[in-house]
Amino acid sequence: MHYHISRKSNCSQYIQIRLLLSCKAGEDIHLQLAAWRPGRYELVNYAQKIRGFQVNFENNPVTWCKKSKDLWHFTAGENGDYQVDYAYYCNQMDAGGCWSDDSQLYLNFSNFIFDVKERESNPIQINIALPKNYQVATALQCTGGHTWKASGYQQLMDSPLLAAATIQQHTYQVAGVRFHLWFQGEVHFKVQQLITAFQSFTEKQIQAFGEFPASDYHFIFQLLPYRHYHGVEHAYSTVITYGPAKALREKSEMDELMGVSSHELYHFWNVCRIRPKEILHYDLSKETYLNTGLVLEGVTTYMGDLFLLQSGYFRLQDYLNILEKQLQKEADNLGWSNQSIIESSFDLWLDGYKAGIPEKKVNIYNRGALIFLCLDILLRKEGSSLSQVMKQMWLKFGKQGKGYVLADFFELLALHANRSEALSDFISHYVNGKNDLLKAIGGLLEDLGIGMDLRYQENDLLHRFGIRTDGTGKVIQVHPDASAYQSLMVGDHLQSLNAIPFHAFKYAGNTQLEIQLERYGRNLSVSLAAENPIYFPKFSLWEQKATPLGKQWCTA
Repeated sequence: MHYHISRKSNCSQYIQIRLLLSCKAGEDIHLQLAAWRPGRYELVNYAQKIRGFQVNFENNPVTWCKKSKDLWHFTAGENGDYQVDYAYYCNQMDAGGCWSDDSQLYLNFSNFIFDVKERESNPIQINIALPKNYQVATALQCTGGHTWKASGYQQLMDSPLLAAATIQQHTYQVAGVRFHLWFQGEVHFKVQQLITAFQSFTEKQIQAFGEFPASDYHFIFQLLPYRHYHGVEHAYSTVITYGPAKALREKSEMDELMGVSSHELYHFWNVCRIRPKEILHYDLSKETYLNTGLVLEGVTTYMGDLFLLQSGYFRLQDYLNILEKQLQKEADNLGWSNQSIIESSFDLWLDGYKAGIPEKKVNIYNRGALIFLCLDILLRKEGSSLSQVMKQMWLKFGKQGKGYVLADFFELLALHANRSEALSDFISHYVNGKNDLLKAIGGLLEDLGIGMDLRYQENDLLHRFGIRTDGTGKVIQVHPDASAYQSLMVGDHLQSLNAIPFHAFKYAGNTQLEIQLERYGRNLSVSLAAENPIYFPKFSLWEQKATPLGKQWCTA
């Protein structure tokens, strides 16, 4: 199969695609477009961005039809080469989309190439019409000029490509592997310092798994002038979109870039190779339900940050600042009381990447990272670690090309914890169950020599009345245990409190509130008394004392 990609107008954001297929007379051809992409378990329906679809044979139109929203079909009348033409709209600048403008062409092939059902294992050649001065960043093998090849659909859809005249390329080597850093956009940091940090966390990750089964790996960065943050893993590369680029002068912003980069590299093993059975071979035509989201993203989020600590990029307090934010997200989201993390994993296809209805679900990234922090501490108390468990997952499943189920992972956890009752109880309560994880974390952090403080002083509207606003007076959350839950609605606009306009109200020391509010065109009055229960704590963490377990955790 051969694809040719060109552009009639760079700024229209359309690319023109021509697929050449050699067919036999009477052969049925089914062209399946992806409805989702690896790394994002939600339907996207890329077919909505296709226009002008047609099939021709020897310059004559061939009749075709659609069998579903994203499945095209035609029958070859004669032996020969058939030509499929269509346009795709490249207007999504993130780590999983496509973008075309006057400065670059950025393609995720999963968005627009066809899984030709009758040619699933056939090699694919890609030719792209590009300006002569463009450089190209991709893990695909170049066969000369602007032509690349893939072994088949599964490889091509997993190999993004970025082409531009202004790409900066740098490399480093670890364990005989060449790592490529491609930067599109303005670079406002010292590249050599970044490379040194990348070398350190790369070394730590390779040591943890014992090997890196590739000769080359590509970090492809889109450094944008506006606020953005996204990363997507691939078998031999990752795309990371980050902005504003100028903000990377600041350490706090560089910490974020390092975090997503370490996270995506860890996906080289976990997800790209250590895969649940359901996605061992991707079928992108329909939903693929998973209950393993906590392993896919929870483990990766936790280990990605931990390797930055163990490699020396993070000081301990840097790591604790990240952990504070994760604890705060967990405390502010009460979905754990209604849905376990396993149930939320299965529901990714339903509402996993948007806020959803109040207190319905948990975030598999954030709660997953906190769960695996706790499990790692419990494993270390038994002489093992989460990293050792993941190495066994690699050797037993990933390296062998075998898919796992959640029970396989839990069994390895149990074995490495010597079938510890504490680990078993933890999984029962916080993984399978719907319990407050924050009650368990404090004691486990003490084993690492880390202190945790919960504060309730800043805002009595939030802490004593359980009401969270967006700063303009709009109610965005009410704690289900607070009496305000009976009288305030999300979406209410608080006009005044105790006869003082909302914007001028002082939030400390109030024991009684007389609230004037507007609710969808109605003006209402609500009276509330402060309660002894306190809601929505603010977290702070610090190094309390050095412990042997804490020293080990910080380094290996």
